[in-house]
Formats: sequence, structure tokens, C-alpha cells
Amino acid sequence: MIKRTLSRLASAGAAAALIGLAAASPAMADDEGPLWYSNRGTVTFNDDGDDITVCDKLADGYGVTGYLERLNSSGTGLVWVIKEEDGGDAGCDRSDNGYDMIGNVSHGLAICWNGNGNCVRSNWYFDE
Repeated sequence: MIKRTLSRLASAGAAAALIGLAAASPAMADDEGPLWYSNRGTVTFNDDGDDITVCDKLADGYGVTGYLERLNSSGTGLVWVIKEEDGGDAGCDRSDNGYDMIGNVSHGLAICWNGNGNCVRSNWYFDE
């Protein structure tokens, strides 16, 4: 009886430890997204490299374009700092432009369908 109880406590402790390690893992902690445009595509911000991944999910003859945006210096409009298109090929496209978004400037994601230009935008966020 005592052996069975100790075995159950050890199993519960091991499970709790694994959950704690998984929750503390920084690999995806600062990634944002994916932001979906209906079923047409996604854009995801990758903190490792400060770039975006854009995926065209619908074979409709049009692609999608993903953006990482910020407010302009006067705070009155949007400026895209990363732009990446995907469509017409297998897989996703990942930007590679050397942008570093460290600091206290708000950023947001946007994804636009190239068929009519309509876009979906995320909430604003900061990179730590």
C-alpha cells in the first residue's frame, strides 16, 4: 500500500516537473501568430531572427503577402518594416532582411490576400 502511494506521488511529481519545464521553455515564448486570413494563408513573427513566415494555404491562383508593421514616427500611419509574399509554390516563405525590432516600438502583423488586396491585422505588441 505504501509502495503504491509512493509510486503515484513520484509519477505525479515527474509529470509536474515536465509541465514546468515545458512552460519555461523560451523557444516559442516571443513568437507572434499565426495570424490567419480566413483559410487563405498565415503570417507568423519569428522572434529567433526577427523575421516573418508567410504561408499561402489555398490554391486559388493568388498568393498572400505578410507584413511586420509599426507606427510611423509621428504616430499617424503605418510603415511596413518587413514584407514577404508566398504563393505559386509548395511550402512557406520566410523573410531574411536583417531587421532588428528590439526596443519599445509597437509592432503588428498583417496579412493580405493578393486577389483583392484586403488585409487582416493583429493587435500591437512589443519585443522584449
